[in-house]
Amino acid sequence: MISIITVTYNNFDDLYRTLCSLEKIEGIEKVVVNGGYCAKTKEYLSDFDGVSISEPDKGISDAFNKGVSRASGDNVMFLNSGDVLLSQDYLNEAEKIIKFNPEISFVHSDLVFEDRISGDIRLTALQPFFFKAPPLGRGMPYHHQSMIVRKKVFKKTGLFKLRYKISMDFDWVCRLHKNGLGGFYWNKEPVVKMDGGGISTLKEHLVIWESLQALKKNPISSTQKIFMAFLCGLYFTLHGA
Repeated sequence: MISIITVTYNNFDDLYRTLCSLEKIEGIEKVVVNGGYCAKTKEYLSDFDGVSISEPDKGISDAFNKGVSRASGDNVMFLNSGDVLLSQDYLNEAEKIIKFNPEISFVHSDLVFEDRISGDIRLTALQPFFFKAPPLGRGMPYHHQSMIVRKKVFKKTGLFKLRYKISMDFDWVCRLHKNGLGGFYWNKEPVVKMDGGGISTLKEHLVIWESLQALKKNPISSTQKIFMAFLCGLYFTLHGA
C-alpha cells in the first residue's frame, strides 16, 4: 500500500484541492499533517477518512517526519498541499515496479508546474540513466512530489533534517545516493500538477543556499560542488542579493 502524505499550514483551500484529487482512489492511505490553527481545516479533518495529525510543528521537515512515522504503507509519497495527482495508473504501476524489483528504492516521474503567469509547464526529471550517478551539482535530480519511496529506505537514510526550511528534500536525496540507493524513472505522462505558489517558488534564493549547504555536508564529487557554487554566485549576482 502507498501512504500519501500531505502537509498543510493554514491553507484549507489548497488542502481540499489536493485531497479531492485522491477521493476516488482505492487502496491508498491518506495522511494529513496539519501544523496550523485554521479552524476550517481542523473541522474538515475531524471527519476525515484517513490519518490526520493536528498539532504545532517545527516546519516542513518536522511535518514530513511526522507523516512518515504515522504512515502504515510499505511505500510513501509526498503530495504537497495544493498539488494535484493526475495519474492513478502511476500509483498502480509504481507499486508493482517496487514490489517485483527489490533493488529499486523508489520510482519517480515528470510533473506539470502550474505557473500563474505562463500557464502549465511540463517539468522533466534529470534522467539519471544518462549518468553513472545523478547530477546532484545541477540541483534536485527528481521531482519529490512524484517520488514513491519504500518506507524502509528511511531506516538507511534517516528522516528529513530540521535545519533545512525548504531544501530538505534535496538533502535527503543526497543521503539517498550516499547510501547507494537508486530508483526507476517512469517515462510516461506527468503524474502530478504542482502548485506554482509554493514556498520553494517564492523563496528561490533560500532554496539555492540550502542546497549548497546540503552538498557541503554530503560527500559528493568536488566538481558537482563547484558547479553548484557557480550557480549560486550567478543567481545572487543577477538578483542583487
